[in-house]
Amino acid sequence: MPEKVKADALGPGYYTLSPEILSDYVGDYLILSRSAKGDNSFMQTDTWRKIPAVKNHHVIEIDTEASTYSDPTTLEYLLNIFKEGFLQ
Repeated sequence: MPEKVKADALGPGYYTLSPEILSDYVGDYLILSRSAKGDNSFMQTDTWRKIPAVKNHHVIEIDTEASTYSDPTTLEYLLNIFKEGFLQ
């Protein structure tokens, strides 16, 4: 776990991070819930490309529209995605 996460993000609540400091909070892998319909232009920036997990191809993408995070079908979908992402 990155030190910034230990220091800033283990308590309750939500945090907003600017793209410029995101790499301080990303570990060896990055789980990204992404919508094909959304604005994904951040993935074309130098800031994104410089994140070590991105450089090392350790980004596991989840289709936002395909998951609700609570039903058995989604849990099976996520298990397969994580299995592939972490074992490749």
